[in-house]
Amino acid sequence: MPFYLHIDMDSFYVSVERVLDPSLEGKPVMVGGAGRGVVTSASYEARQYGVRSAMPGFQARRLCPDGIFVPGRRGVYSEFSRKVFDLLRSFSPDVRAYSIDEGLVDLTGTEKLMGHPAGTAHEIIGRIKRELGLPSSGGLATHPTLAKIAATAVKPRGLLYVPPGSEERFLGPLDVSVIPGVGPKTHRELVSRGVATVAQLLAHPRLRRRYLDLERQGGGSHAHEHSIGSETTPSQPLTEPAAMEQVLGGLAGEVAVRLRRQGGRARRITVKIRYSDFKTITRSRTLKAPTCFDVEIFKVARELLEQNLAPGRPVRLLGISTSGITTEGWQDTIFDYRERASMDKLYKGIDSLQDKYGKGTVTLGAGKRRSD
Repeated sequence: MPFYLHIDMDSFYVSVERVLDPSLEGKPVMVGGAGRGVVTSASYEARQYGVRSAMPGFQARRLCPDGIFVPGRRGVYSEFSRKVFDLLRSFSPDVRAYSIDEGLVDLTGTEKLMGHPAGTAHEIIGRIKRELGLPSSGGLATHPTLAKIAATAVKPRGLLYVPPGSEERFLGPLDVSVIPGVGPKTHRELVSRGVATVAQLLAHPRLRRRYLDLERQGGGSHAHEHSIGSETTPSQPLTEPAAMEQVLGGLAGEVAVRLRRQGGRARRITVKIRYSDFKTITRSRTLKAPTCFDVEIFKVARELLEQNLAPGRPVRLLGISTSGITTEGWQDTIFDYRERASMDKLYKGIDSLQDKYGKGTVTLGAGKRRSD
């Protein structure tokens, strides 16, 4: 019987800031939002005032005038994220990092060593809090999608186990918007077709297969439907392409590390650009050969930025995501096999050094312009 634990960190950036400054505990705290920036993370105390991530700082101040704003420290958050995933890997070799603060642990087959996965899930969440000081929520189920829905349903600081055989009973009354991949547009389309709850979705065989195929288990070494990405909102909007490229270089490095940690390569790279007027565009490119290398991800991201950036418009958010992820089955051409094998060996060495001595110990400078 497969078991998957989805871990979702609770207001991750704020929680890290509270570990570093305990005086922030229990107070309405927002990370980011300085000047013309936007809020990147809000504590649950701040959310009670209506503050949400991606909200302009001036609006957050109006809603929560007594709130505490702290500048973001992405490098610090990345280091805490590394510690979280290192802890998760002590329970299972199969850990998938979906983002800096969210991941999946495959607990299938661990019963003989650690007991029932429900107890293991409780121990994992407890250790994240005890050893790192960070609150998290978890969902345990027989399918990755179901585990994610369960984790979201019990945030913050919750753990929900959906026993085998109770999946549809748990999902039935939930709004169809809880399904990963059902965004606002898809939600409106489903509701217009009379599909407002998951139970109604399950009654449509074609829609069920498309959005919630619970018979298709998510393990194994093959292509995965999920994406791995990272995005950031600078404290001030960016106006110079060189500064944007530097940000993309850092994001490319974060995404590439997470790909390599789960032994995957991605076939598709997507860049997200949000302007100061909150207009957002995404542009993607499918690669001839999948990659997990910083420099290759950055090269494509930089080209997508150059081709789609509106001149003179300040950018307030940049992001990179990868999809079409495979953990085996790619074949490098005879012409680039040696070069890519050398790159693979090089990055494994870099990852090993950074795991031992800390992030930034060794870098290839992906964010710097090079002659191509």
